[in-house]
Parts: sequence; C-alpha cells; structure tokens
Amino acid sequence: MNRILISAAILACFLSAGCGGDGLLRTQGRLVKGGQPVIPKNGEILEVTFVPIPADGKPPRDFYFAETDQTAGTFRPAGKNGKGMPPGKYRVAVELMKKKKDVLGGKYDAERSPFVFDVDANTKEIVIDLDNPPKT
Repeated sequence: MNRILISAAILACFLSAGCGGDGLLRTQGRLVKGGQPVIPKNGEILEVTFVPIPADGKPPRDFYFAETDQTAGTFRPAGKNGKGMPPGKYRVAVELMKKKKDVLGGKYDAERSPFVFDVDANTKEIVIDLDNPPKT
C-alpha cells in the first residue's frame, strides 16, 4: 500500500511540474538591457510572444503568448491553455507598450525580432539582451 501511495505522489509531482507527457514547455526567460532587468515604468506594459518558425517555411499558424512578471522583467510561455507551448524553433517578439504604441519602435516585433531560439525540454532559460541582439 505504501508503494502505491509513494508512486502516486511521484506521479503527481511530475504532472504538476509539467513533465506529465503532454510535451508542452514552460521555459523561463528574462529580458535585460545594460545587464539589468527591463522593468516597465510610467504606464508601460511588457509583452512577450513566441512565434513558431515552421520548418517548411510557411507562415506560422499560432503564436504563444507569455505570462510576464512586470516587476521582474521575466516571462514564461503560457500557450493557449496556460500549460505552455510545444518544442520548436521560435522568434521571440518583445514589445514595451505605452498607450497602444511600442516604445521599442517595433524593432523586436513578430516579423523583425532577431531573437530566435530552438526551445526544447533541455532549454533552461531564454535570455533576451536588448543591448546584444543576434546579427541577422
């Protein structure tokens, strides 16, 4: 009986940690500039979106919005159901919105962001450094 309870407890831990076999990822990330977290101020809102880059070159069918911690400059993909996004190659769009305008001037939007990552179960953290964008 104890083995059954222990096995059930272990299974519950895996399921609650997102390792339940659905394949969805909740990889953490952070946005920095000058080595410091980007923290919205004066009515700004940080928005982060994962845009799939399909291997066949076709336009993406879905975007995966991230939950953002506006006080820490961190994010995690939420996906459609809050459980994450599938593994894959993603362009990460970053917008700092104020009065419906992107303070960053669209430089890192869904079409132009140079931040591209292969995200899988081994991806521990995504760091987006606005001072050091990848060369495109």
